Amino acid sequence: MAAVLVSRAIRLGCFWGAPLLSVALLAGAARPAQALTIDPTFSSSITTSADAATIESDITNAIAFYDQTFTNPITVAIDFQVQGSTTSPTSFLGKSLSSTGLLPYADYTAALYANATANQNAVELGGYNHLATGNQAPQIMATTADLRALGFNAPGAATNSGTPGTFDGIITLSANYIAGFGGNGTYAANPVIQHEIDEVLGIGGPGSTLNILTNNGESASSVADAPVIGGLATIGPLDLFRYAAPGTPSYTTSGSASSYFSLDGGQTSIETFNQDSSGDFADWGGTSQQATNPPEVQDAFQSGANIALSQTSPEALALQAIGYDEVPEPASLILLGSALAGFAAARRRSARQA
Repeated sequence: MAAVLVSRAIRLGCFWGAPLLSVALLAGAARPAQALTIDPTFSSSITTSADAATIESDITNAIAFYDQTFTNPITVAIDFQVQGSTTSPTSFLGKSLSSTGLLPYADYTAALYANATANQNAVELGGYNHLATGNQAPQIMATTADLRALGFNAPGAATNSGTPGTFDGIITLSANYIAGFGGNGTYAANPVIQHEIDEVLGIGGPGSTLNILTNNGESASSVADAPVIGGLATIGPLDLFRYAAPGTPSYTTSGSASSYFSLDGGQTSIETFNQDSSGDFADWGGTSQQATNPPEVQDAFQSGANIALSQTSPEALALQAIGYDEVPEPASLILLGSALAGFAAARRRSARQA
């Protein structure tokens, strides 16, 4: 399979990453239940920093959510770096490179169903059951971490130079804008770190192929305009759940469009997708450079709030939808419709209190 390299610039005030290198995929075998493990490597830019202890502790604390929440028996290798100083500031808060692979739509969606039924993932199964109303294309581009979560053999390939390596992702954090990272920064570390980890896992930036079009100076009004990679029109995992209205999928680069993440065919809006091309289309945020209310980790434009993921965050639902299985809770085996209704009610209460 030919490699595809997609590079992205990262701007201050937003978090977004890049799908990097496609790899060959083989079907995996059945797996025993165990916890997902994120294996961090700290580069010399961190270990030689005077603030190494703070940086490593913040990264470790951010990772703990994923290790404690998801049960997929995979290890996700991520290299962490810092960049920038008070005299030479970065133009970003955080950025990431993610290894990606290409799969036929039918193979990817079949893996969603197989994983959902094998692991009692009601969120994933609910999304799968409404795929017929969502965007469809011949091919899906997903991160290697997501593909392994679904049972495929997809080794990581990310390196700084874009040549084959061993990481599923490389995350670079701003030393001058993040508090405690070496400068006079005031931005909280946790939302930056978790935002970029989400991207390596497969949501956020790599969740849609719309940014590939804007990076190439192209636009889209429907999925018929999806980028052609390796001869096939290609969408991302979250494009499967991107809606403009009930039963009406959305795939457009229009800044005036409205789109949202939904797992029941567009009936319930879990969170709005960003439609500002200066940020990631698979992040949250709507049609202007604003954080959601209340702010979320995956907002395309940073609010400055010190926030963290939980099992009921829209990001957690998005990760479940693309194949990550949560640790069961006593009352977790409920109908998806009830779960979404409760989630929406909680979001409304939270918004009124903000």
